[in-house]
Amino acid sequence: MSSLAFIAFCACIAVARPAASNAPPTGVSGSPVAPAAAPAPPGVLAGPTVAASPADAKPTTVNRGFDGMLEPLDAEPETAAVYRLKLDDESLRAVEVRDAARSKAFSDFVTAHYDQVLAAGSDLQAMRAMEPADRAAAFGRIRKLFADMQPFTARGTFIDECSAILTAEQQAEARRMVTEWHAARKAELRKEVFPEVTGELDRQADERLEFRMRLESIGGMVKRTITQRAESRKAQFEDVTKRLDLTPEQTEKVRSLFMEIGVQEIQGKREPGAYSMRERQHIFGELAKILDEPQRAKLRDMIINRGASQQAP
Repeated sequence: MSSLAFIAFCACIAVARPAASNAPPTGVSGSPVAPAAAPAPPGVLAGPTVAASPADAKPTTVNRGFDGMLEPLDAEPETAAVYRLKLDDESLRAVEVRDAARSKAFSDFVTAHYDQVLAAGSDLQAMRAMEPADRAAAFGRIRKLFADMQPFTARGTFIDECSAILTAEQQAEARRMVTEWHAARKAELRKEVFPEVTGELDRQADERLEFRMRLESIGGMVKRTITQRAESRKAQFEDVTKRLDLTPEQTEKVRSLFMEIGVQEIQGKREPGAYSMRERQHIFGELAKILDEPQRAKLRDMIINRGASQQAP
């Protein structure tokens, strides 16, 4: 599987629909309920409605697109919630330090369990067409992935990790946003998994939705890990690419190149960190394939001038 295909798998983990059945599954209870009556239109004497001031609006992680669907988070809900808080500069810097440490810990996990993460994406894509026995085996492999994450999950949530920075009120506000997100996402998933059931779901069915949301969170975190690595590598060559006057199409190809490099680092095919001269030359070669002839000539001049300046006494 190519590196960019792996990125697609990560996106699949974050947004793919869960396996569905034609009949309500075992563990679902409740009977159909009549739809609620439409609210009566307001009378002419009702008076104007007063919109809440933007300053009065509570922060939220729940945002919807034009189709009414929730916009996915590219981080854990707890992390997204903390960044929605009104933090002073000092607190924000401290939060960013903890976020960087947490991101590194998760990146290390993904690097060490790359094959498992890839298999989870593959299982998720194929699950809808699986026979029950194969589906059970796939769930078992995903549960094994969750179990292997224990050293990471033992850190607690990001809100827990920031407890020394946030006030009690801020922690409560962040947890409120997380609860709000979970409720909105679970309601959306329920319509996909149990479209014909209108009553309450029992524990088993509820656990299926929780399981799904947890897997989505992992998928978003993996995608974020790759993006962060790609941006870090792209920044190392920013001075070069800016001077090449790339077209929008070339810019997108360069972005894809560095995304692929980020995946290859996770796969262990490239050494992470600062690049050696040989590695940089290889990346310059990949860049050259994207450029036209005048741009390639400019790139060659830049490389020659850089080499000369490094050798000068």
